[in-house]
Amino acid sequence: MIIDGKKIRDEILQELKVSFKSIPEPILAVVWVGADKATEKFIECKKKVAENIGVELRLFKYEDSITQEELEQEIKKLAESKEVNGIIVQLPLPKIIVSQKILELVPNTKDVDALGLEAIVLSPVVSAVKEILTRYEVSLLGKKFVVIGQGKLVGLPVATWLTHEGAEVIAVDNQTEDIITHLRQADVIISGIGKPSFIVPEMIKDGVVLIDAGTSEQVGKLAGDIDPACSSKASLFTPVPGGVGPIVLAKLFQNLLALIKLK
Repeated sequence: MIIDGKKIRDEILQELKVSFKSIPEPILAVVWVGADKATEKFIECKKKVAENIGVELRLFKYEDSITQEELEQEIKKLAESKEVNGIIVQLPLPKIIVSQKILELVPNTKDVDALGLEAIVLSPVVSAVKEILTRYEVSLLGKKFVVIGQGKLVGLPVATWLTHEGAEVIAVDNQTEDIITHLRQADVIISGIGKPSFIVPEMIKDGVVLIDAGTSEQVGKLAGDIDPACSSKASLFTPVPGGVGPIVLAKLFQNLLALIKLK
């Protein structure tokens, strides 16, 4: 089965649209440093969704020449603002910026991306994975999960959450020597390394659940880590684009609502 992430997104957003009607002037601040076409597209998507569900998205854009100290001061202002309900720091930041220090300045009560050290909501990617597994009744127990990639946006939080929930998890990356052995034994594969068609049909077994959370650009188009040909062997398959991505976007705004309600 090929999962329609846009349909799931729209169902979640419809519920959020109703819920946000009871919230006076919800504001989401997005901090963007530099200029990147892919990031610009992501922000446009967020802005479109925000308008649709009644959230004001305020963009704070800075040149990539901004210093660590200057950016820290800007984040502190947003953190202290009584108007702003949530803060997103668009990654990646320029190499001269120590990203973790910036992310740690976002208070957990406004950390919709759950990238700080004391996040009180699930990361949108983890929440999207959870949504898929729950909707399609994929048990976390008695199955072998392989998580590809160890980045802070996908691999690390997903592997950490699965382990916490009691799943059998093996975390690998594209440098792992026996990765194909792990992939062929996996019941569920969740990938987030950003390497187009890294996984091909010969690497997986029949009936595997494939969740592709990795995106990269290939000939001007978005491509996933898992080759589309793998869908014929999978019991569940999330395409790129149109699979995990739209659900992650909806979960981000779900986090915003949850944080507002906690105050």
